[in-house]
Amino acid sequence: MLSVKSSAFVSFASLWVSPAVAQVEQATSPIGGKDIASMLVALIAVIVVIIGLAAVLKRFNVKFQGTKGMKLMGTLSLGPKERISVVQIGDKKFLLGITPERVECLKELPDDFVLGEEKQ
Repeated sequence: MLSVKSSAFVSFASLWVSPAVAQVEQATSPIGGKDIASMLVALIAVIVVIIGLAAVLKRFNVKFQGTKGMKLMGTLSLGPKERISVVQIGDKKFLLGITPERVECLKELPDDFVLGEEKQ
């Protein structure tokens, strides 16, 4: 019983002493106002660099996608959420129907198929 009372007292005493210890640590903090200001300036500089790089990548239409051998040749919108697309994968061309629920291969196109130009 005595050990339970003493541990309860130690716990209560630590709650009373903790704010005093925190005040002593706060007074001797190694980080000053100049350090915080320099950290904020560095943070703002990093954010500006990130936004600038994103704008450059968007401007030059740089895409980081692993689509080697796959090319979107054209798309035609059929409605607000439906469209058909011609996709070239390697040597083959496909006509795809695209809806919010699914993507379906409508037809494999001939090798001599040219989009937007008349054949002679």
